[in-house]
Amino acid sequence: MTKACAGPLAAAALLLASLPGGLRCELAAGAARRCITPPLDKGPVWLAGFNPGRAATGVHDDLWARCLALSDGSRKLVLCSLDSIGLFAEDVEHIRSLVRARLSAQLIIAATHVHQAPDTLGLWGPQLGVSGRNPAYDRLVAERTAEAAIEAAGSLRPATLRLARASSPELESFINDTRPPVVTDAELLLMHLAGRDGRTIATALNWANHPEVLGSNNTLVTADYAAWLYRRLEQRLGGVALLFNGALGGMQSPLGAKVTDPATGSPAPEASFRKAELIGTRVAHLAADALRTARPVSVSAVHYAEKRVRIPVTNARMVQAAQAGVFGAARRIGADGSLETLVGLLRIEKGGRAVLEAALVPGELYPELSRGGIERLPGADFPDAPLEIPLKQMMRAPWRWLIGLANDEIGYIIPKAEWDESPPWLNNAARRWYGEVNSLGPEAAARIAAALSELLVTATNRGK
Repeated sequence: MTKACAGPLAAAALLLASLPGGLRCELAAGAARRCITPPLDKGPVWLAGFNPGRAATGVHDDLWARCLALSDGSRKLVLCSLDSIGLFAEDVEHIRSLVRARLSAQLIIAATHVHQAPDTLGLWGPQLGVSGRNPAYDRLVAERTAEAAIEAAGSLRPATLRLARASSPELESFINDTRPPVVTDAELLLMHLAGRDGRTIATALNWANHPEVLGSNNTLVTADYAAWLYRRLEQRLGGVALLFNGALGGMQSPLGAKVTDPATGSPAPEASFRKAELIGTRVAHLAADALRTARPVSVSAVHYAEKRVRIPVTNARMVQAAQAGVFGAARRIGADGSLETLVGLLRIEKGGRAVLEAALVPGELYPELSRGGIERLPGADFPDAPLEIPLKQMMRAPWRWLIGLANDEIGYIIPKAEWDESPPWLNNAARRWYGEVNSLGPEAAARIAAALSELLVTATNRGK
């Protein structure tokens, strides 16, 4: 374990107590991180993603809880990104309770959805139907995430915000969309915070691509391509780097993407650490290069609101898994067959107008629900279903983020018009497509879009 893995919650609270009262700047920021690498000497660690029965045999690189605190002088918000397959809303609420005991702030927790981290959802235990959740590891994640959040808020200091974006064929080439329609949301969005001394406090990235380069045969704990992204970006800019993944569904994956290795001139081997290194390193350099010409953005307010939404669960496998205790006590389906989840809206404002809006989505959104591109393909179960308004099209800020796996993980969020559980299969495929098996049901997308629309209307009316 690294030194960052240590540090009791009380020590983080002391940092908060030392914060000068009444910061008078328009914007303040702070950042911190904690190691959440699992110990391997206290029983099997089941790796999440792909298939059950994949026990960790070692650690290639550490996993992290990384937190960025923002304050406009009257409100505090902490955004945390975890190298994790995902957390349920009930797990997020537990972490929030730990933070509330020591800090008055709103807390957002998102997962990178890495497929080489411990099973925190319960779906990938020793065998199908046997939970892979480990209560001791869940406590470690909760306590260290709370520590990082409290330390980040305790280190708040006057900050300058810069925003940037990068779009290129190279970024698109790192993603292999394996389900029609072929739509990606590969734009790289960046938020950079620096102190008055010009030194970086944090750099947050919003990009949509599954961290699953290593594939299903790897048995080493790793943050996947994010490990190199963090390392290279922090080497270039300093501070704490955070990855907030975007619209991952459909499938937005590096598996099958051809990534040329400049050392050989040939594609990097599939499912290799070299391929992960190349992707993470290039994304870091593209991010740092984009920020070189970014100008400071004036900020007067930081707002966050969320709405609770109930979604019908029509996925019989998910209901059976919940009844069998696969999810532990952390996933509760109501007596009416619905599940409550959270949809959030972050707004960074200047003079009541949104400079940046970020939709916080509790799962893996298909990119056509983010940027647009829903198609009525032959074989769909609901060919005449109304088309959901893409979330980024709802927003009006010049900078629009979509953060997936935020405050919950409900699985894939699929346009109803593209839903396909019954043959004939979508686009006349020979076999069923992947996605619906890990989704609550066909109503999830519309419910989430409606909730975000309400949050946007409320935010707009407040700004008038």
